[in-house]
Amino acid sequence: MNSEALTTYSAITVEAGQIRRVWFEAPTECDARTFCVRIGAGFEGKSSGPVRDVAQLPVAYNEETTRQLLGGISKSTLYRLHVTGKLDRLPGTARVMTTRSSIERYERSACSR
Repeated sequence: MNSEALTTYSAITVEAGQIRRVWFEAPTECDARTFCVRIGAGFEGKSSGPVRDVAQLPVAYNEETTRQLLGGISKSTLYRLHVTGKLDRLPGTARVMTTRSSIERYERSACSR
């Protein structure tokens, strides 16, 4: 039996075309990141767990998290979705930041196909 204490972490995932925050426990951050990759979620970090005044979901996600949310797509696929207008970039940023609303819109359209 493993005597390591579990730590609570949070992640972001897409469910039914909407982005959701989930909480889970893992013994180490490495295990938590591995779990997120396995379930296709974007790792956020350590968390105190769900509370009443939970932080709002971000307006946009970085390239790595976006790719995980969309099922582990490649960088080139992500860039193609931006170029074709299927996903929106956050304006005024040098980094590739994809808006939450465009990810939700894209996932809803994928669910209806």
